[in-house]
Amino acid sequence: MRLKRKILNKERVEKAKEILCEIFKIGKFYLENNTCRKKDVIEARRFFIYYLRDELEITYAGISNYIKGLHHSTAIHHCKKFKELIKDEKPLRNKYHKFIVMANDFDVLSTLLSIKRTQALYLNKELKELNNLFTKKRYEEQSKLIKNQYKL
Repeated sequence: MRLKRKILNKERVEKAKEILCEIFKIGKFYLENNTCRKKDVIEARRFFIYYLRDELEITYAGISNYIKGLHHSTAIHHCKKFKELIKDEKPLRNKYHKFIVMANDFDVLSTLLSIKRTQALYLNKELKELNNLFTKKRYEEQSKLIKNQYKL
């Protein structure tokens, strides 16, 4: 269950990045890195930070995994600032709601397929490890038998 949530969050984060880049007409690099201070980039990043915190319930410290160079205190500031702005500015609120609708409208079948693929990869890895373990045990037992035969 935890793996499914992790994969689903990854899918939602990637979808959100694409949508924000499209809405604000910025490059993905600027959204993922805390380097540019242009108004559109900061606004898009603020949307993204608030989305990660509010919708996906990612910790402030965890948000830094999605935006390089971002401190948790900066994430807290952006979330507080966005809450204030969204209360007062109707166009911003409408833009955010449009973003939420677009971000939550993702292809369920492809997401489930992605989850199943990842599960299959983990199962394959476990099967290989078990196979290696059995092979190793078999060789150990065969070598013991051979040693016992020569002792006689």
